[in-house]
Amino acid sequence: MTDIDRGPADVYEITWMSGHIETIQAHQLSWPRRGEFMMRDLFGQAGGDKGPDRIQMHAEIDGRWKLTLSAREEDIRTIRLVTEPEQVPGATEGGVR
Repeated sequence: MTDIDRGPADVYEITWMSGHIETIQAHQLSWPRRGEFMMRDLFGQAGGDKGPDRIQMHAEIDGRWKLTLSAREEDIRTIRLVTEPEQVPGATEGGVR
């Protein structure tokens, strides 16, 4: 448990390479750490086989930090933040023309 108030989780729309679309709630989105593995290779530190690059999302749900998504980067076509509706230029209140 933590004393940090993260507020409501953001909502992300995931479009998979298969075309399936789903929404995921997350407070944190982590991209693959390619630079970390590049540095290991350059300086000869043991890094082992890191496997496929993964995108991870975490959220605090019911007071606990949880993994809400862990997926191979190559399986995801797009990730879009949809917490707030998109504002259309020239639109009236609420983003609708």
